[in-house]
Amino acid sequence: MTWLVSAFVGMISGLAGLFLAGLIAIACVSWYQISSREGESGYFVIFIALFGGFVGITIGFLTARTIAWSIGPGFGRELLGAMVAVLLVSATSILICRVLADIAPTIDGQELDLQVEFRFPDSYGLDERPNADGDWLYTFASLSGMTRRKDCVGTIQWDECRYEEGQWIVPTCASLFTERGKRNVMLAQREATEVMSFLLPLPARPSAEYERWSDWIPRQQANGEPWPSNKMSCRFRVQKIVSPPDPQP
Repeated sequence: MTWLVSAFVGMISGLAGLFLAGLIAIACVSWYQISSREGESGYFVIFIALFGGFVGITIGFLTARTIAWSIGPGFGRELLGAMVAVLLVSATSILICRVLADIAPTIDGQELDLQVEFRFPDSYGLDERPNADGDWLYTFASLSGMTRRKDCVGTIQWDECRYEEGQWIVPTCASLFTERGKRNVMLAQREATEVMSFLLPLPARPSAEYERWSDWIPRQQANGEPWPSNKMSCRFRVQKIVSPPDPQP
């Protein structure tokens, strides 16, 4: 009889696991940008929910049997223990999924663009635009340690570049697609064998103060001397992505 009680508890736990896993899967569809094309996101939610139901049955039954063996059989205490176990596993799962997801930070509920201006070495003269000597690529990356775990290609706004105080300044833009990792930007020729990249002192969730331009970085060399004008430097800011207005009827 006690085995039947534990089995019933396991079935209830399975239903709870199925429901909670479905909620986690729905959140993951957004967090991991799972496509809805050809029902991909729907199949994902169904598969995860069914898997959660199976795990819930297993955890619930094993927890119920452990309680029945160690404390004594009883529907109420076995169900309570099983529900606590399922909730703990669900909470841990959603925490892990949230931490590992690339979720874009926001300011006032709006996602952000990362704008970076690169100041070129003074070896480029007024009559020598930087893009005249080859094709350039701009990337924004999230680093894990010193490894580029994920990156995106941004746009180089050559039509807005300008010449100031003997140096070309080239604006760029990329989506600030994640809160995770250190922020790294790189602007280099596609065929270059040696490139220079910059770590930006930008927090995971920028506040409104980061909508203003930063100072030029790096500020100084390793020996403490000011950063030379014959090396590239950059500055950055974030800007809210403004949705276009609805078309007028």
